[in-house]
Amino acid sequence: MKYHLARGEEQLGTFNDLDVSAGLREGRFKSTDLCWADGMAEWKTLGSHLQELNMEEAAVPSVSEQPSIRALRAEVRQDQVIRLEMASVGQRFAAKMIDFALIIVPMWVVLTMVFDQAFVEETQKLQNDPTAMVNAMQKRAEKLQASGGMKLPLASLVFDTALIVNVVLLTLRGQTIGKLCLGIQVVRFPEGTRAGFIKALLLRSILFFILLFTSFVYFGGVGLILLMADSLMIFRKDRRCLHDLVADTLVTKRNR
Repeated sequence: MKYHLARGEEQLGTFNDLDVSAGLREGRFKSTDLCWADGMAEWKTLGSHLQELNMEEAAVPSVSEQPSIRALRAEVRQDQVIRLEMASVGQRFAAKMIDFALIIVPMWVVLTMVFDQAFVEETQKLQNDPTAMVNAMQKRAEKLQASGGMKLPLASLVFDTALIVNVVLLTLRGQTIGKLCLGIQVVRFPEGTRAGFIKALLLRSILFFILLFTSFVYFGGVGLILLMADSLMIFRKDRRCLHDLVADTLVTKRNR
């Protein structure tokens, strides 16, 4: 198949399948370049066109398709991943530690202040009395508020701010605060385009957390296995962890 390629207003020329594959691999062509061939209704980006071809192949396998074409599609898909500069294991680990500190540390401070030893013993005695439990919680909150200390409101502020900023950054840039500090981002696999709210936040973070939490609560060891599998999968060639596979994402270095 002959493809007519263009970049903006510039016509790049006409190339066959293998030329396009080689050009993507060598960096002469980009997934954002426009392409058109006989049978296409309109010009499309190389990335979206190749993705459509992959989806069509998965939905309706073609017995008449030449093996060379199938190999080309697989090669182009792999080329797209290779051309994306993947985040290193060290970068991802450091980013995770920053995010962990900004969320878990203030949460731990709040919980230890609210549920001290005396209050825990008190609530244990009230387990069968929900009304008394609620009253005890309310009195505890009033006592902490009346103490006038800055530790509790400061920890709450850090937690709330980190949570809100991470939601905004993941939606708009595919980054958490930690990823922003390390210069890495979550992108769609394999195109390398913006992941957006559904993939970067809803599927990759929230849905996977619910899946992991449910496994821990109801199935015990299954949750631990999922957590270990998710962590160890970072040593794959494409460094895609289990939550990346769930959301169909990839973590790359962010272009400046």
